[in-house]
Amino acid sequence: MQIPTSQDKLAEFDARLSRIEGINEQMNTRLTSVEQGQRDLRTDIRWVIGIQITTLLTLGTLILFKVG
Repeated sequence: MQIPTSQDKLAEFDARLSRIEGINEQMNTRLTSVEQGQRDLRTDIRWVIGIQITTLLTLGTLILFKVG
């Protein structure tokens, strides 16, 4: 059995660090995607709320004119 040299330890450390940097980059990409999805969802929700308000106002106006 050989005792690991400092070069071997350094190579192993470098490999691990490279793997961690790759994982970090993937997480960054995924978080950016999630943030964009939240922005898109917020825009969609505004549209739905606007449509609901318009529908309620229209129905309310029709009911008032029908009753009155």
